[in-house]
Amino acid sequence: MTFHKEPPFIFAPLVLVLNGILIIISSFAGYDFLVFLFFLIYALALFSRSYLNVQHEKISWSVKKYHDATSIDETITCYIELRNDSVFPMYRLKMNIETWSDRELVFIDGEGENSIYSVTMDLPPKSQMTIPITMKGKSRGIHTWSNLELALRDPLSLQTDRVEYGDTGLPSFKILPRIGKIADMKLKSMLQGYKQTNYSLFLDETSIIGTKDYENESFRHIHWLATAKESKLLAKKYQKVHGDVYSIFLNMVGAGHFHLRKDMEELIEYTVSVCLYLIKEGCKVELWVNYTTEHHEIMRLKNDLDRTRLRKLIETLALINPNGRFLSTERFYQLSLKAKDNKSLGLIIGTPPEPTRRDELLHIKM
Repeated sequence: MTFHKEPPFIFAPLVLVLNGILIIISSFAGYDFLVFLFFLIYALALFSRSYLNVQHEKISWSVKKYHDATSIDETITCYIELRNDSVFPMYRLKMNIETWSDRELVFIDGEGENSIYSVTMDLPPKSQMTIPITMKGKSRGIHTWSNLELALRDPLSLQTDRVEYGDTGLPSFKILPRIGKIADMKLKSMLQGYKQTNYSLFLDETSIIGTKDYENESFRHIHWLATAKESKLLAKKYQKVHGDVYSIFLNMVGAGHFHLRKDMEELIEYTVSVCLYLIKEGCKVELWVNYTTEHHEIMRLKNDLDRTRLRKLIETLALINPNGRFLSTERFYQLSLKAKDNKSLGLIIGTPPEPTRRDELLHIKM
């Protein structure tokens, strides 16, 4: 908490010293009106300063959040409670809130989106006021306000004190990656084919439960009788087999010299979509991310069928900081492939490993 006093020119220390000298001169010269005028300036300065010294100790605030996290471009509302514990009112109290960047968090008001929010109010004695603050996250991560400032004025608006809370109790907001739709159907075809492989080494025709639109599967999957009847390509729809395991490797480090890829956010959002799709299909998902945790370990979420882990997965991806610690591509695959589930099918998102390490791995997004 930092205090900044903003006295007007007439209440500046040097001016007040000069004012005292003029009082002495005026009293010896017999100019009673000037003595009264200079004394009035002293009295107003003393009243204004005493009022502000008392009031800034009686003002307090707190933030209430009813949502722990939100997604990019979704609005979130928190509430600031301002409290005046003084027996005197506070007039034209101004509150200013700033964010670090309009690329992280923005405030939404009648004028649009802005990185600065300001509101002016009057607080009666022994009262409190609740102010709703509507914001929108513009990028993934945990973002905070850079500063909250209260500007207090005395009743005559002679002086202003600014109280800044730049490092005290400012709230944080968790912005999750977007969950988009998978545009291509390669993942769906791969998923169906992998389930058939797990089910039997040979195609079991008794597992056919219907037909579906042809999605570039093998010709042996085409249901020729149904295709002839409907006059369009239809494929056999097989009974789903649950319990499949997938290991997803998210590598945002580029090939060659060590650097982060420019499409880092797109890769993260695609990873969320893939994990959501696989979990909805009843699969176990194991996620490996080329990012080191605070314990200097590779970020990993173990496989599980529990859908509640999807939220943990998304929140974990929201924590990835471009200024954090990453491994080289070769080192990342060297460590993660050794520890991955032996029964899982590896799916690569981002930069792949060297060709010698690509056995039993599918590169689903370049």
